[in-house]
Order: sequence, then C-alpha cells, then structure tokens
Amino acid sequence: MVVDDEAIQRRVLGKMIREVLPECEVVEASNGKAALELVKTDSIEVVITDIKMPIMDGFGFIERMNKTAAGTKIIILSGFRYFEYAQRAVRLGAFDYLLKPVKEESIRRLLQEVAESIRTEKMQAMEHETIRKKLHSSQSVYYQHMLQEWTSNGLSGARLQELQGKFSFGGAGAVIVTKIGGAGTGDLSAARMQDMRNSMLAGLERQMGSGGRAVSFFPAENKRTMVTVLTAELPSEVSAGIRTDGLDAYSRALSGQYDVPVTVGVGGIHGDFLSNAKISCKEALEAAGFRYFLKDENVIFHTGVSGRIKPLRCDFLKDEELIKEHIRTMKREALSKYTEELFERIVETGLPHPDQWAKAIVHMAYHIAPVIKDFVGDEDYERGLEDIERRLTACHDYADCRKQFLEILEQFMYVIDSSRTRKHEMIIEKCIAYIDAYYAEDLSLDEAARQLYFSPNYLSMLFKNRLGLTFTKYLSEVRLKKAVEMLENRDMKVYEIAAEIGYKDEKYFYRVFKTKFGVTPDEYRKQNKSIEAPFAGER
Repeated sequence: MVVDDEAIQRRVLGKMIREVLPECEVVEASNGKAALELVKTDSIEVVITDIKMPIMDGFGFIERMNKTAAGTKIIILSGFRYFEYAQRAVRLGAFDYLLKPVKEESIRRLLQEVAESIRTEKMQAMEHETIRKKLHSSQSVYYQHMLQEWTSNGLSGARLQELQGKFSFGGAGAVIVTKIGGAGTGDLSAARMQDMRNSMLAGLERQMGSGGRAVSFFPAENKRTMVTVLTAELPSEVSAGIRTDGLDAYSRALSGQYDVPVTVGVGGIHGDFLSNAKISCKEALEAAGFRYFLKDENVIFHTGVSGRIKPLRCDFLKDEELIKEHIRTMKREALSKYTEELFERIVETGLPHPDQWAKAIVHMAYHIAPVIKDFVGDEDYERGLEDIERRLTACHDYADCRKQFLEILEQFMYVIDSSRTRKHEMIIEKCIAYIDAYYAEDLSLDEAARQLYFSPNYLSMLFKNRLGLTFTKYLSEVRLKKAVEMLENRDMKVYEIAAEIGYKDEKYFYRVFKTKFGVTPDEYRKQNKSIEAPFAGER
C-alpha cells in the first residue's frame, strides 16, 4: 500500500513497485485514516507512507499500525529537509526510509530487503508452529504423563510396551535435562515462557547431531525443566548424538536470547534403557543441580561430577562458637575472613548436594542467631529466623549463598552494636545527670561509678569513647561553665564561687581557670561583667 496525499506521487510509486514485484497487488490511500480503513479489509504486508499528510499524518498512522497490525513493514518517505522525521519514524518502529525523489534502484533494493525479512519471519513462525504441534499433538498429555512416570519411577509390563510402541526407543540411551533459571531468578510471563519452551525444543533438536532419536517433554509439576530422552541401538550412537559443543552453544543461545541462566544436565548412557531411564534421568537432574557450585559451567555431565560428590558433615559447633565470638567482639575483618575460609574448607574435599548444603547453612545460621537473642524482642527474633531461611534457600549459587550468609552475620553484629550503643548512651546520660546534680560536692570517678553501679574502668572507657573526654576533664568543664555563669551574673567573691562549684582549694581553682581561659577569674569578670557593683581588691 502506498500512502501519500499527492496523487501523482502515489501513481509513480505504484508503477515502480509493480515493475519490481509484478506478482504483488498495490493499493493506494491519500492519508493515514484512509490507509487504516484499507488495512481492516485487505491483507497488507508492506506500507510506503509519507509523513506530512492531512487528517492523519505518518506518525499517527505508524502508532495506530503498531497497535492494529504490528507485523506490517512500514517504509517512510522523507525529503532531505525533513530527514529528522524519518529518524523519528524508525524509532517508532518503521522498517526503513526512502529519500525523495525516489529512485527505482533504491526502491528495488529496499523492497527486496523487505521481502527477505518477511520470508524469514514466516519460516520462523512455521518452525515454531511445527514444534508447537509436535509438543501438543504428537505427544498428547497422556503420553507426556507416561514419559514422566517412566523417567521418574519406571514402567513395566503392558504400559512399558505401549510407550515403546508409540516412540520406538532404541536399546541404549541417556536423559538430558534443560533447566531454566534458578532459585534466585524472577518469573517469566506465560507467553515468554511458551516461546522459550518452543525455542528449547527446536534448539536442542538442532544440536543433537545424527545419533539416535530424541523425544522431549515438560514435566507437569516443573514448567522450567525440559526432559529429553535420547536413544539409539548402541551406546556409541547415543554418545555421538551428545555433542558438548552443541549443547554449550544451545544453552548459551537460550540464555542470551531470554536473559535467564540455562543449565543442561546430562545423565549417564545406559544399556537396557527401557529399564534404566529413571536412573539416567536422576543423574541428569543431579548434574544440573550442581550448577549451584559450578557457576561457569552451563553443560554438566553426571560422569564429570559423580566422583566429586561427597555428603556434608553437619558438625560445625566449633565454627559456630568462633563466629559468635567474632560477632560479640565486633571483629568484622576476622569474621569475613573466617567465613570465606569456612565455605572453602567445606567444599574443598567434595561437593555436597545443593539441597543438603542449603539446609546445613540455614542450620548453622540458626545456631549462631542466639548471639542476638538478648538484644531483640521474641517476635523480632522469630521473624529474623524466618528471614534467614528465606534468604539462604533463595540463593541461586554458592557465591550468592556465601554473600548472603556473611551479610546475615554482619546484621547480627549491627544489632548488638546498636543495642550496646543505646545502652552506653543511656549510661552516659545518667552519669551526666549525676554530675550536673552533684558537681559541687567532692565528686570523683570512683564515687560516680559506685552510685551508678558500674566499675570505674568501664565508666572511664565510656566517657572517653562517647565524649572524647576523661571523667575528670568533663567534671572540670562543668564546674568551669558554672564558674563563668557566676562571674558574669552574681556578686560573689572568687573564693566563694570556687567553693560553690566544688573547688576547696582557691589557688587550684585559679590555676585551672587560667589554663582554660587564659585569664584569671578576676580578669575575666572585669572583661565580661554584667553587674554594676565593682569588685576592687577581691580575692
């Protein structure tokens, strides 16, 4: 369809198109609104449209077409003066643009590109439709259920014969599983998941090579896993169909296209496969699960990890006690270093099953958690335990688990530190209030500590850490502040002021005051007095 408000331009373009593609029907419209009406009745594959038109311009037309006929290829007509219009149209989804005046060679080249693009899209659609039919028709729900039961628990007797009659499996075989994402990945939309499943079926078939017969299905309870049964008469033929490079390319292509991790697990090749399919399937699922520890390996053979599997010892009492001590003493660097070494030590002699690993790490965190029990309420503590389990079981790999575990331990440290800080602040506030009330008495660190039920060393440490002053220095600051107030506002002798604020030795008071202010009390009063009476001869 050609859309242009200039009739001559429409006729010239229509003639060019018919000469390039004589088998195509060309229709014309004078504006975007008229073009939309034609789209409703005709099957339009390509539109060549001007931008500047009455009633509905090219931009409005493109936006409406994106909603009503998104698959249509739109080519924009643009002059040099309005080249930015063409750029904007391409951003809106136009296929390409033609510069006016249109040359036959330009339109020939562009129409050939459009035709090739349409042919490619149709072929891809046909391929997906073929795969869809293969999944939904050839393998009915009944046979998918039977395949699942066979690979999970095994079949025998008439049911096994029925399955063999349907698929004609060879005597040897192996199971391959393709797993989408992991515990830490988000949900895919239903449409995107279906599209990915179609791509999984098509992609794996392309990579299977010439060896054997492949049958794939998706277990009913796990839509993110595809199980593929590959059989042939001889184990060597099955092996020929399992190409590591092909499986690697298949998984990487899927992962790149859909932006989710994709793992391929390959079970062992077994003879008498009809009886041993469940063993190979278990091996394939187990192999795929070890992606948890082998983050950089997207294709994992059971034969490659079976020798590394080792049950996990669950006695971490000494480790837990040492970690709790690091938390209590606020040794962050030591805590981080020890946690990293602990995780490495656990897996250095073998890989535990990921489920067993997750449970062990959760239990370890549970055993460490009581270190904060005295610092939080019961409800907060229970909610914290639930959060620990949720975070650690949601980890998608070993590195993420280690990171989350350390963050949990650091949160324990923060809880204790915050609680201690609040407690220390309360102690300091009590001590300050005590000093404010009794500064005029013969007050000392030992006396204040005794009155507040703390050791002198502990109280001294708090003062130094929280206020940056010693107890004695702070007491002196309070007394001198009171002295200044009295010197400025009260008609008292200096020795009376000294006694009033807790200094029994007048000379000592003079020395402390001059050290602080650089002048004697008398000199300070003369410089700052706010009362009228003189203080001549005062000592």
